[in-house]
Amino acid sequence: MEKINVLVIYTDTLGGVGFYRSTQPHRKLVEMYPDEFNVDFETMPMFDNLSRFDKYQIIHFHKGVFFSDPAMQDTFTRALEYFKEKGIVTIMDIDDYWVLGGHHPQGRSQHNEKNNPTIVDGVATVKKNFSLVDYVTTTTQFFRKAILPFNKNVVIFENAIDPTDPNFIVKKEPHDRLRIGFIMGSTHEYDMMLLNNFVAKLPQEILDKVDIVLCGFDTRGTISTINPDGKVTTRNIKPEESVWYRYEQMVTNNYKIVSPEHKAFLLQFTPQVNYPNGYNEHYRRFWTKTMDKYYQHYKEIDVLFAPLEENAFNEKKSELKPIECCFSHTAFVGSNFAPYTIGTKNLFKKGGEIDPDGNAILIDKVRCHKDWAKAVEKLVKHPEYVKMLQDNLYRDFHEKYDLRNVTKRRAEWYREIIKK
Repeated sequence: MEKINVLVIYTDTLGGVGFYRSTQPHRKLVEMYPDEFNVDFETMPMFDNLSRFDKYQIIHFHKGVFFSDPAMQDTFTRALEYFKEKGIVTIMDIDDYWVLGGHHPQGRSQHNEKNNPTIVDGVATVKKNFSLVDYVTTTTQFFRKAILPFNKNVVIFENAIDPTDPNFIVKKEPHDRLRIGFIMGSTHEYDMMLLNNFVAKLPQEILDKVDIVLCGFDTRGTISTINPDGKVTTRNIKPEESVWYRYEQMVTNNYKIVSPEHKAFLLQFTPQVNYPNGYNEHYRRFWTKTMDKYYQHYKEIDVLFAPLEENAFNEKKSELKPIECCFSHTAFVGSNFAPYTIGTKNLFKKGGEIDPDGNAILIDKVRCHKDWAKAVEKLVKHPEYVKMLQDNLYRDFHEKYDLRNVTKRRAEWYREIIKK
């Protein structure tokens, strides 16, 4: 049997987009079906000789590969037209909404579309590419619904985890306090504001049984300033200008829950150095890790907090956080909104009754002022709830989001579309 040749054009090697949506799924495809599929990977292929692509039956690419460079996008548009003429199946994968929104750091410039033709062209190009490709793949039903007006062939392949990958095997060390953790990127400042200073609402007897853990701390980055003469100057940000510094203030009640010695250490912002007596404190900071190591943050926490602001951009996000919690055996507490409602069932029924089949604690927007703190109190007083959440989430999620099962569906779909 002749192999199906697939070309994967991906955006990055270490970031989440390239890993979860492009490289990892297709490496697994070859691993599971070596006699059926051959996959090549390229980050920025040249399109000056289009005939070299004739050997492929499928070309898979991420939506963000080319549109930031209009000239390259024009070249790629001509390539897409060539692929269609040759009968090469084209698949565009998209995992983030193309309109970022005013609360996304990059979205603030996107809001000034009339003054930013590059952004206008970028958004328009994403929509144009929808109409040029044969199929679109995405993460959830919420996002699929938004794409359907531009392309009727939208297929869902969930973000998934390979439990056989050593990078995704987490061994938690025992701890005498409940570890409440935060694992996210630098774009979640408005999401974090939903916590509404929950730490300040915790009684001292509860706080004494809790360890707040902030993972992914990072002070790298630059800031640009427009001078009076119109020239733009760029400099490295100061640590206290970092969003991570603001995150840390939010989860420590402005450092009120840490000792003076620990606060002094934290404000030195020494990269990749942890406080030597951190286990004796109510708060611990863990610096950012590379993509292949970031999942090990989960060994430091028992419960993940994942606030998510209700807006159009966040609605199209995936359920990756509860998926990560499933395979790391971590309890999930998140906002009762869009992606975090997929497959989850609230531990607390209306009236406060416990649902023994609950696999998450979901916080309603109107109750953010008190329910994040209330969730901590409940879990501290009832450690059996923590185990119930961990076990139930694994029970309900592990088969659906096992990369091997998602890859099986992908292989079946690839065979089907090639037959067409």
